[in-house]
Order: sequence, then C-alpha cells, then structure tokens
Amino acid sequence: MVQFAMITRLRDGLPLSATTDHEPSEAILTSKKYAKLISKKASRFPDRCSLFTGSHWLHLISSLGVCFIMMCEENYPTVLAFCFLDEIQRAFISTYDGKRVENCRRPYALIEFDTVIKKTKQRFNNTRTLQTKINLTNMSQEVKLRPPHRITIEELGPIPGDSSAQERNGVAARAYRPPAANREQFVPLNWVDKLALSLCLLCCLLNLIRIGRILRAGPMIIDDDIHFTSTSVGFFLVSSLLGLFQCYLLVYRTSWRTSKNIAALLCLASVEGHLYLHAYRYGLTSAFTILAALLAAWRIQTRSIPPKLPDYTV
Repeated sequence: MVQFAMITRLRDGLPLSATTDHEPSEAILTSKKYAKLISKKASRFPDRCSLFTGSHWLHLISSLGVCFIMMCEENYPTVLAFCFLDEIQRAFISTYDGKRVENCRRPYALIEFDTVIKKTKQRFNNTRTLQTKINLTNMSQEVKLRPPHRITIEELGPIPGDSSAQERNGVAARAYRPPAANREQFVPLNWVDKLALSLCLLCCLLNLIRIGRILRAGPMIIDDDIHFTSTSVGFFLVSSLLGLFQCYLLVYRTSWRTSKNIAALLCLASVEGHLYLHAYRYGLTSAFTILAALLAAWRIQTRSIPPKLPDYTV
C-alpha cells in the first residue's frame, strides 16, 4: 500500500506538500529520510526513478520543475505506483502554475494540496474500488518500454546525521527480492465475514461457560457418573477448538484450506450431534452452532485475494 507521498521543487528540493497520515514506525521514518534526501538530488537523475530502501520502495517522477515522490510497501506493484504519481502530478499541474511554484519561499507553502494526495492515496490503497483500469494498460506498456532508473543507496550517500541508518534498516545486508506468492493477502473482512467470525466466537464462549458450569458441579456429578463429566467436558472443549479453528481459517491463508474447512465443518457437526443425542445440549443451541459453522465455512470457501489488474506485477 501507499505509505507516504511528497511534492518538491526540482531545482532545490524545497518541499511543497506532503501527506501526514502515515504510521510513525522506525522503518517508515528511515525511508522518509531517504525520500527527503532523494528530493534534494532529484535534478541529477532521470525523470522516472526508483529506490529500494530495504523495507520500502521510493518511486519518483519529475516534470515542469516539480518532483513527485511516493513511498510504498515492498510488494506494492510498480505500475500502480507510477499511476498514483501520474495522477497527483496531473492534479497538481492543473491546480498550480509554474509561477506559483517558483514564488514559494517557505517549506510546505502548498500544504493544502495534501487533501488531494490523501484522497488519491486512499483510492489507490483499495484495489477493489480503484477505477484506473483504462490507464493502467498504457502505464504498463510505458514502464516496459522505458523502465525507471534504479537508484542505489550508494548514489545517494549517507543520510545526514544518521550514518547507521543502512545497518538499522538492513540495506547493506539484503537486496530486493520480489514478494513470494504466499504473501498475498485476502480482501478485507466484509460485514458477513465479521458476522460469521462473531457467531463462531460466541459459540466458543457458550461452550466455555458450559464447561465451567459442569466443572463447578463436578463433585455431585462425579459421585453419580464420572464418565458423564469427562465426556461432556471433552466434547464441549472439542467444539470450542473447532470453532476457533474456523475463525483462523477465515482470517488467515493456509495450505489445503478447502480440505481443512470441510474437515472442521464435518467434525463440528458430528460433535454437536453427539451432544444433542446424549442430552448434553438443547437442540436449539446445537442448531445455532451448526448454522454458525455453516456460515463460517461458506465464507472461508468464498473469501479470496484481491483480483490482479492487467500487468499487475510489472
């Protein structure tokens, strides 16, 4: 996802505008220092460049005396990054003329443009609603024909006042590696997913409450039938664990997901059937638990990763 963006004047690196709604982690702060350093030297580089800081990508374009820089996560597609820069570039140029830019005397004189950057950033961080598919093909072709210049850390030199930044950020120790396929994330949980998750957790809570009541009444029940106590506690505990396992499958990616989903559902239905047939649970409660498990199983099976746009990994 897009983490940070800034706009600077090309000839002297004067910051004109930037986003402020980023996470203040150490890695992001270090990458921001590289962004500020590269903005001061942007006039030395071609009009389209990229730099890997060790934890983030910095992409930049320059035009008409203005430099546009964005910082994104390591696995964010290059094409989308340059589409983002192209969009804020067009919006900035249509809002401010060259004379306005040249007359700026203090840093962040055009900070009000932050609202435009923020809206564009939110849109590009949500690929499900991103409406740039028409321009994406053109940008993909352009990046293929004229790939961005790869800037190295050595070309920039050390960050002023922070000579250990490379070691802290792991730049000297590791080079860029394309993200593995298993690092792809699911689409965010929608309201149906959250409902299924809540119902499964509710069923687990009810099972634990039931176990607590059985254990508190243990001495009386054990005198009558110790087998009844151990069996009922065991089945309620298994039902809780299966419900938690469904929650895990719903939230996280895992191998053999379909097989695990079916196995968990069948085991849970069998356990609930046993609890009902042996009068450990009311029929209505067992039916509610099975329906919650069915809803969770359906959402586990239908939840997917975000669809890739054309040439998504260029």
